[in-house]
Amino acid sequence: MRLLGDEDPKILAVAWDNLEKIGEPALPLLEEAVRVSEDNRVRVQSGRFLREWSRREVFRRWVHFCRRGRFDLEEGALLVAQSEYPDMDALRYRRMLDGFAGALRGKLATTRTTDDAVRRISALLFGEAGFQGNTADYYNPDNSYLNRVLELRKGIPISLATVYLLVARRTMVPIEGVNMPQHFLLKYRSSTGDVFVDVFHGGKLLSVRDCARFLSEARIPFQEELLRSVPDREVLTRMLGNLLRIYLNADDKRRYDRIAAMLKLLD
Repeated sequence: MRLLGDEDPKILAVAWDNLEKIGEPALPLLEEAVRVSEDNRVRVQSGRFLREWSRREVFRRWVHFCRRGRFDLEEGALLVAQSEYPDMDALRYRRMLDGFAGALRGKLATTRTTDDAVRRISALLFGEAGFQGNTADYYNPDNSYLNRVLELRKGIPISLATVYLLVARRTMVPIEGVNMPQHFLLKYRSSTGDVFVDVFHGGKLLSVRDCARFLSEARIPFQEELLRSVPDREVLTRMLGNLLRIYLNADDKRRYDRIAAMLKLLD
């Protein structure tokens, strides 16, 4: 453990590898080192080791989640968040979602159509709660972690759509995810046909023609298949795919490898 304070990266790597082989018996000593070691490098590296160990535990839970074969969006999104923030309290964020749903129930009691219900959900999330697309820092990985999106009220289409879906499900409003290329959307059935919700732009409502125009501008040939509803597994796959590209571009090999392993298990 004292070697965690060595400035030679090769010695540090050997110390780290041996602590990994020792495993759980080393954890109480590392926790003590974080609190009382006189060497600041030992304190920092001990804390880092403990966080990585916690992330391994999250990864084991992810393995179980994928092998079980029942891909629940809420459980999966919270596990993705814990893969980066292993000490986060998942119950806290479930309660935040419960709170949004609780605030909506009275407002939805008088709605007669899904159109009205969707408008009220959008008014709450994008008006009162202040959720918005993070245009200033789009590629920040925190935009993809549910806990940070709920805390900061900022995200990208896939994460904002996840918040919307989880609130809508709590209030029994029928709305689904649409894995449109370059811009994840939500979709519901109105009396006149399918209506799409652009959560990145404050819940703006779109028609099929609007979506086709967006795809055309992106030079993507329109196909009805691109606007189909997708199951939770595909939502999680896109969420992880976004993180994979972010960490690849940032040359963050450790996080890239972790997300790649999670994505492989999901696929």
